[in-house]
Amino acid sequence: MRLPDSEKSRIVLIGSSRYVSPELPDVPAINNNVSTLFDTFTAKSTGIVTAENCTALLNPESQSNVGELVTSASEEAEDLLLIYYAGHGLLSAARHDLFLSTTNTSPGLRLPFTGVDYAHIRDACMQSSARTRVVILDCCYSGRAISGALSSTETDDAFFNQIQVAGTYVLAASPGHAVAKVHPGNPFTEFTGELLRTLREGISGAESLLTLNAIYKHMQSSLRASGNPIPQQQITENADVMALARNSAFERSIQNYRKSVIVSPGRGASPRTPSAYSGPLSSGTFVDDAVVEVPRVPRTLAGREELVRSKPPKWDYLLYASSLQLGVESLGEKWAKYEAGRSSRTRHMSVAQLCHYVDNSLDKLQQITHRIEECLSQELQDRAFEQSIEQADPDLIKRMASELVGVYEDYMDWAMAIRGIVAPHKASRLIEMAALIADTPVREVKAFIQQYFDEIDALGDRYASAEVASISIDLSLRITLDQEVLDAFLEERTKLN
Repeated sequence: MRLPDSEKSRIVLIGSSRYVSPELPDVPAINNNVSTLFDTFTAKSTGIVTAENCTALLNPESQSNVGELVTSASEEAEDLLLIYYAGHGLLSAARHDLFLSTTNTSPGLRLPFTGVDYAHIRDACMQSSARTRVVILDCCYSGRAISGALSSTETDDAFFNQIQVAGTYVLAASPGHAVAKVHPGNPFTEFTGELLRTLREGISGAESLLTLNAIYKHMQSSLRASGNPIPQQQITENADVMALARNSAFERSIQNYRKSVIVSPGRGASPRTPSAYSGPLSSGTFVDDAVVEVPRVPRTLAGREELVRSKPPKWDYLLYASSLQLGVESLGEKWAKYEAGRSSRTRHMSVAQLCHYVDNSLDKLQQITHRIEECLSQELQDRAFEQSIEQADPDLIKRMASELVGVYEDYMDWAMAIRGIVAPHKASRLIEMAALIADTPVREVKAFIQQYFDEIDALGDRYASAEVASISIDLSLRITLDQEVLDAFLEERTKLN
């Protein structure tokens, strides 16, 4: 984990905010995207390159404008090559090739002649001698922009098959079938705005440097919590360990720690080590209400925001339940793929490569499970729930829910990644058994979320029928592994040693 060499790195920031074609609406916020990213990447406090090594191009008029800039940076970069694009992303009608729009781009049959073929950017990255290559795309992949629209699954596959580059990290604003969002009046697009907040404000609890993977995980959680499209990433080799910024939140925590240490003559106060977590992972007690009328849990984003605005009784628990449910519903398509035993990506491995991959994956599975204690810790719950209206933090509640939904999604991704491996036939059962290890945990998290939603959704009925205005809900989430599956996995793994 390291920062790039400022002198040996190159950053290219491209933004198309204005369009001649009436079919492509202008996106003024993109101007702010590019200018603020330039300031962030080159600033003394947050920067990673000099201003001379960071180039911004607003509203390119043609393919050649973009091509010249990307080619020059690819040839000059020795350490980090970072290409950022914000604008309309379109897929061609015939081949579904990805094109990035310029000011003079026209959709339809003219797209290949007026847009920037992403394959050319990919080729430039592949031929660059840069040690780490990063592509960040903040653009739309809406089926409405494609003549002869694909299904969402096919669109995702077509998109990711095109953007993947060996040795390169790719971060995209949304899945292939979704629309990258910008809300009227906001200074930035939603994706880039969150990227900027992360780079500038840092990530609480993360290490001193913000790696690409840490940035992605934080943005995934934050954007899901706010109801925006969930960003996607593609990693090859170790590109995700490159850092794009110092973690300002880490620096603040160090400063706060130093301020909190009280030293008196002859002796000092040592920092207290948090005790290990114990007890139920989620609990809430509702007390001391003479008359309690609790509404149902909101099932839409608009309903959730109205809940935050109006703050009825128990609104914090309702908000948490709503955010959990909306998060799970947003992953409905992925759940259907998981249930069907599908995987959207395929990798070919030898038996030895497969065994090595599976062994390392078990450590990752354990890390996913450990995150449950973090996102459901009693300390976090105490900060989030049953506070006064002035102290309440709806953003914290949303993030808590998003983190748990993230665990649910990561379990599915873990299993689907293993299912996507193509290996010699004798290793097929190992792949099947390895993927099944996550099956019980993912279903337990899903069931817990549903149980929590049902309990909170019924609060109004329980208060109406209760003789006293005091109701306690005590739920626990316990993750277990199917012993038969584990035994079968270990048996297959031993055979292949």
